[in-house]
Amino acid sequence: MSEIGQRIHELRTERVPRLTQHELAERAGVSVDVIQKLEQGRKATARIRTLSAIAAALDVDLSSLLSKPTHLETVPVDGGLLALRRALTPVTDEDCGPADPDDLRTQLGEAWSAYWSGDYDLLSAFLPGIISSARGLLSKDLLAEACQIAACTLVHLGHSDLSLVAADQGLGTAEEPLLRAAIAGTRSWVLLNQARAADAAVIAIREADELEPKRRAPKAAISMWGNLLVTGATAAARSGDDGEAQDLLQVAHGAAVRLGEDRNDYQTAFGISQVVMQRVDVAVVAGDYVRALDAAAAMPRETSLPLAARARHQTDLAHAHVALGHAMEAERILLDIERMAPRWMRYQTFPRTVVGELLGSRRPTAAVKSLARRLGVE
Repeated sequence: MSEIGQRIHELRTERVPRLTQHELAERAGVSVDVIQKLEQGRKATARIRTLSAIAAALDVDLSSLLSKPTHLETVPVDGGLLALRRALTPVTDEDCGPADPDDLRTQLGEAWSAYWSGDYDLLSAFLPGIISSARGLLSKDLLAEACQIAACTLVHLGHSDLSLVAADQGLGTAEEPLLRAAIAGTRSWVLLNQARAADAAVIAIREADELEPKRRAPKAAISMWGNLLVTGATAAARSGDDGEAQDLLQVAHGAAVRLGEDRNDYQTAFGISQVVMQRVDVAVVAGDYVRALDAAAAMPRETSLPLAARARHQTDLAHAHVALGHAMEAERILLDIERMAPRWMRYQTFPRTVVGELLGSRRPTAAVKSLARRLGVE
């Protein structure tokens, strides 16, 4: 039984009265054959749209279905998830002493670096202190940005409800319009990870409509607008509307051409590279793996996508190659991901699922078996 199949079986049978496979399939709007193959381990995974529908039918977040880790790899000496929870939901106004805004900005930069490298253990050690210190400053945007980092991190650690609390705090605190737009995109992504794709699409598209830049708008505004468009496209694809996703990506492509470069304003990447990445993602969600690989060919050789984004894109490609029977190419990509982003990979369900698909193939190589052992994939 695959990890996802095992979770579906547990979540289905622990109910009173327990759901049959046929009842779950009917609730989710999928074939009973999909449920059976997942639970029996004959399928290691399914389309994201299908998994989202199954999660909704089971009344759980998508992260619960995917068995995302809910704890850090190491036991923290300072900070940690409990400290982060306390910082986000304080009972009293703790006196953290005078905070230097410039020092906090430096710490936020270090926090983002840890996030994009997938070093959630390091990030959790000092992020609670940043949030607590930022509460005493007059500049609300520093606190808003710290809450945004917390929201992003907590999604990867499987705490989507607390992640939404952090995103909402960031939105309620942010004063700078473009920072607020960036956090709105984060909130949409959090909802997407709660199997609320339709809600995620509404938020991203509504924010993009409000932000649509004028002819002489600064590049940062165009970048933020474009990122909201691709976020909306991702959500639309996962809600089953491939046509809407394609339309949004077409507009986003125009914004990227207008921008003329890859940018990373407010720690939010956008440009041709991001549009290509999302075209691939949308095609994978739709199950059109040939289209995914064709779209990937347009990725610029020199891309400024953050490390975690590049690793996620490569995982999409590995998944597409597995689906098309290109086992050796998928293996090469997965090993490359481990080399470039080992810490990120250990916390992610998707690459572990793809490794599981290869492990369950007819003749898994020694390299695949070794990678599976390192990732704890059975």
